[in-house]
Amino acid sequence: MATEIVPTGDMVISGKRKGALEAYLGSCVGVTLRDNSAGLGGMIHVLLPEPTGTDTPYGPGTYASTGIPRFIELMLSEGASSQTMEACIAGGGLLGPVSEQDLFLDIGGRTTEMAGDILQGEGIRIIKAETGGMFSYQMTLCLEDLETNVQPMAPDGLHMAEEFNESHETVNIEYAISKVKPIPQIALKVLRMIRDQDYDMQEVASEIKQDQVISAEILEMCNRVSPGLGRKVDSIDRAIVVLGERKLFQLVVSASLSKVLPEKPGAYSLCKGGLFQHALATAMMSHELSVFTGKSKPDVAYTAGLLHDIGKVPLDQYMAAKRPLFYRELQKRGVELCQMEKEYFGVSHTEAGALLGELWELPPNLVEVIKYHHRPEMAGEDRDLVNLVFLANLIISRFHPGRHLSLSHGNGLEKRLNDLGLGPDQLPVIIDRIPRAVFEISVIGA
Repeated sequence: MATEIVPTGDMVISGKRKGALEAYLGSCVGVTLRDNSAGLGGMIHVLLPEPTGTDTPYGPGTYASTGIPRFIELMLSEGASSQTMEACIAGGGLLGPVSEQDLFLDIGGRTTEMAGDILQGEGIRIIKAETGGMFSYQMTLCLEDLETNVQPMAPDGLHMAEEFNESHETVNIEYAISKVKPIPQIALKVLRMIRDQDYDMQEVASEIKQDQVISAEILEMCNRVSPGLGRKVDSIDRAIVVLGERKLFQLVVSASLSKVLPEKPGAYSLCKGGLFQHALATAMMSHELSVFTGKSKPDVAYTAGLLHDIGKVPLDQYMAAKRPLFYRELQKRGVELCQMEKEYFGVSHTEAGALLGELWELPPNLVEVIKYHHRPEMAGEDRDLVNLVFLANLIISRFHPGRHLSLSHGNGLEKRLNDLGLGPDQLPVIIDRIPRAVFEISVIGA
């Protein structure tokens, strides 16, 4: 059965046929509509309750206030009736411990409330609502019978009630790090160039061309992120012209990291390429936050976001056997991931990542981000950069869920915002600026 993923900001309407529509919901909200008499159904996936007045290019489908009325209007134009339509709502989850200052509660709650109010105002009966709570949700509309199924999202084959091996295993971290695939030298050179702002672009291009695997990956990424150019980018020299130097640098590091991070699901990755998808989304968000706040340099912020979870690579093999246990504890009890890693492995992914970063001779500010992105108050080298990645990681974990095993606490969120010169009232504006490309990154199971 063919399944079509409905990403954030999109809506899909279909007659009865084989197949299904699916959405993966964290703090976002999904709504399905069906009219059995007309044999018609559809789904919308919204990000926020209403537009924030920013200059972002999002369409009306991104917001409950504009997207859901449009969704209803399209259903009616296709032959549905408000008297016979039925709706289901899901999402708006907290995905972490809740405190009085959990600012995400208001966003998810208001989006859900607005969706319900609009549906009820149109006389559409809500037959199912699975909202709030501590889980991500998978929402599925079967197009054969127009039935909606909503369930907490767990990795394939994972049953929440099964018994787990809860034994502890002290990790030989030096050995684990020695087994990590080395990052390509061209990536390390680019990182130093970004730091020092001193490079010869022709020399860089020559270095890239010597690595055929990285070159091929860069050209593939270039054509993916720059469609509509008239002809495909088929050389590194043309990629420089099309993208510019800074964007090319980002692709070099991104392509290099995609070769280091594990591809298969089974440990930290909840889907194929999950760790890389989360890293890339966090990098994009870190870049956007840097531009928005004027803190740090955008290309440095991008790189820091890309590398923040690198410590999960040496621990990945140990996590494989413990994933059901970790998933249960993280989702049901809200235990901090680093705390559990320390308890069961003797080392956290932030500590392992810092050791790996030092081995690779990464710039000190990047090592600091890797080590303290869960505890920015410990940073001393470049706290602005660490705060940017902390906030980006938190937002992406809640609004782009289901990629990796983690639970990003919102503890101290208001302080992090203040440290970046932002107030709590600007949080919806920041979320409204999540780059559209984040939602176009390969979806679960892709």
